[in-house]
Amino acid sequence: MKKGIAALLCASVITLSGCYGSYACFHKLHKWNGTLGNKWLNSIVHFGLNIIPVYGIAFFVDWLVLNTVEFWTGSNPLAAGDSYFEQDDQGNSVAAVKNADGSLTMELTTAAGEKATMTLQRDENVIRALDAEGNLVSMYEIEK
Repeated sequence: MKKGIAALLCASVITLSGCYGSYACFHKLHKWNGTLGNKWLNSIVHFGLNIIPVYGIAFFVDWLVLNTVEFWTGSNPLAAGDSYFEQDDQGNSVAAVKNADGSLTMELTTAAGEKATMTLQRDENVIRALDAEGNLVSMYEIEK
């Protein structure tokens, strides 16, 4: 009886401390599955990762460890290094990478091949845009 109550109390504390997070581990695994090939291969791998239960383990690790760390520190350990890429119909593209310090580095490329690099840094209520050399290009103050 005492062990059951202790387990329930621990589960409650963990659940409350983990709160709602980004579930970065689970989403990275799911995104990786989408890059494997056609919809049939993705579907088969998705089914397999649910049966084995890789998705369940990733979700549990997020819920128990990573989201708790994110709740208490403000950042998820797996979020650093996240990347984004998009290209429009004209051939212009933007590539962005979240850096370990929380800043965001973006590379803009035109269809002609011209490139520009910019870094965004955010403090409590200020966002700064820096050029490739680290010079301040723009600053925006967030109103509270």
